[in-house]
Amino acid sequence: MQVLIADDNADAVDTLAAFIEMLGYEAKVVYDGAAAVEAATREQPEVVILDIGMPKLNGWEACKKIRAIQGKKVRIVALTGWGTDVDRKRSEEAGFDAHWVKPLDPGEIMNLLKDDQVH
Repeated sequence: MQVLIADDNADAVDTLAAFIEMLGYEAKVVYDGAAAVEAATREQPEVVILDIGMPKLNGWEACKKIRAIQGKKVRIVALTGWGTDVDRKRSEEAGFDAHWVKPLDPGEIMNLLKDDQVH
């Protein structure tokens, strides 16, 4: 399974990618929303994890573009510091399957990948 992770915080995204690879999955990292759309189009990952507050395209915009290209065959999760009800509603409207607030519980990502579903 390939996982695409997009976040402008290089330390956070690189750490998450290392954790995902440690679990035995392939992780691809990009650092902005536009690069996330390009990589999702090119790589066709099964899971995309997007930060919301990114340069070039925010996570909501990137999610909409990825959904328009790949439809429901990709699972897209927001992983962000933004956790208000309004933020969660915007994520739902953009097409995210789940909205997780940082810091990430490692169990959530393990369940997502192991069980092949979004919790």
